[in-house]
Amino acid sequence: MGFKEIRDPVHGWVRLSEDEAKYIDECPYIQRLRHISQDGMVPYVYPSAKGTRFEHSLGTMYLAERMVRRLIGDLDQARLRTLLEALNLYDEGIEALVTYVKMSGLHHDIGHPPLSHVLDGYMSINLDGADEAYSLGIGKEHEVAGLLNLSTGMLRRHVTRLGLDPDTLALFTFYKLIKRIWRITSYTKHRGVPGSLGTILELYRDVEGQGEEYVLLLETLSSIVSGPFDADRLDYTLRDIYMTGAGSGSNAIDVDRLITYLHPGKGYLIFDDKAKAFLEGYMIARYNLYKWVYTHHKVLLYSEFVRESIGQILSHNRGLRDSALRFINGNPAESDLDRYVDYAVMYSISDYYYSHVDEKGPILEYLDSIMHRRTEWRALWKRDEDYISLMGVGNALLVNRLIDELKGEGSVKNVLKIKEAISDKLTDLKGCGGLIVSVPLFEVEFKVIIKGGDYTATIDEASPLVKAISLSWEQAPHIFIYTNARRLRESCGLNMADVSRAVASRLVSMAQSYFNKH
Repeated sequence: MGFKEIRDPVHGWVRLSEDEAKYIDECPYIQRLRHISQDGMVPYVYPSAKGTRFEHSLGTMYLAERMVRRLIGDLDQARLRTLLEALNLYDEGIEALVTYVKMSGLHHDIGHPPLSHVLDGYMSINLDGADEAYSLGIGKEHEVAGLLNLSTGMLRRHVTRLGLDPDTLALFTFYKLIKRIWRITSYTKHRGVPGSLGTILELYRDVEGQGEEYVLLLETLSSIVSGPFDADRLDYTLRDIYMTGAGSGSNAIDVDRLITYLHPGKGYLIFDDKAKAFLEGYMIARYNLYKWVYTHHKVLLYSEFVRESIGQILSHNRGLRDSALRFINGNPAESDLDRYVDYAVMYSISDYYYSHVDEKGPILEYLDSIMHRRTEWRALWKRDEDYISLMGVGNALLVNRLIDELKGEGSVKNVLKIKEAISDKLTDLKGCGGLIVSVPLFEVEFKVIIKGGDYTATIDEASPLVKAISLSWEQAPHIFIYTNARRLRESCGLNMADVSRAVASRLVSMAQSYFNKH
């Protein structure tokens, strides 16, 4: 069989079989990713950050194949064959596992909404009729949407034409989510399961029936795409550094050496201790990316403008709303895939703005900022030193601990509760300059295992450098608060410095009160 190659600026030549290239060209779900931005509102700060989920998915697929081929020889071959039998893949051989891991990398982001993480979790709460799975909080919105779409209709037909079993692909791609659904009986008991989700759950049951070691084997393979160190995180770290130019360069991460020292663990991946220096390089690059890009105060502000407006936008544009609902429930038509993309949301923002341009109110103010990249809203603190100087190190750590505890596993519902609680404490500020609260949901923990001749440890236990980075993140702002500086001054005669000190003091009081009770 012949092959085709795609030139990627991060990985070089990415090789595909002719069937894989044909599938990528013909599958509307994969092509839709060309119109879903990788980094949401990041281009408002880093103009060159114009990447999409499409090239990221190709990169994740490429890395996933490299990683699984490195690991497969280290795994017990007899157990692999038993796993193949449980997955109904015995006749296809061990190469089938390589294919499913590789293709799970290609499909891991098919459920993303327009603007990616900006609206991830915010679509289902603004759409009446969203599947009950979203309200149960069993997984991130884009993961649930991806699984529901791979459980029904059109995408399954495309996957089948590629010669793959959609249920097995779903199990590898959304393993953690499927395991949670299996453990949470309320969804299947009271709602039933849509499409072929039932057969996917039965496939997981068949693996579980073989014994714990086979569940751990499947977890190890699925962690190549979704784990503490995985192809997904490695690709977006490399790619976003390249696209933004922020922090250390992507050449600071030695992909070849990281993969060379990679080994299978029991349900996770581990590294030879020779990888420590290369993991440190990866951690520094990743920290810089989160610090200077994802949690940049302006990126967070413009993301909140979109989130605060999306309910009104969906009410205004019935076509977008209906396409969004069908997509997240896993039953879109191909035309819905064309509509549920970035440019449709941005067009709807423009249409709403110019249909109401003579009106006043916060939504029009937010949309004007999105349309023209201009705003009078300012952060009360921007950088670590601002945050710490307002609160002191100990109190800053206490506030961060409060935010992390209330945030829990990072559901949007928990974030909205945090915003509401803080708004209730800052009603005077809300009445003067207005108030926007942003709680970043990004996961920055890096808990990989390294193993030496006589020890096993997490990387932060083995590396003082990684430990220092973790401590630095603990002191960075875990919450940002914004107000309109001009209105604050004109309406109430207040300045930003005094308000910043007052708000910081109230946050500290909230944290002290909470932990005194708990």
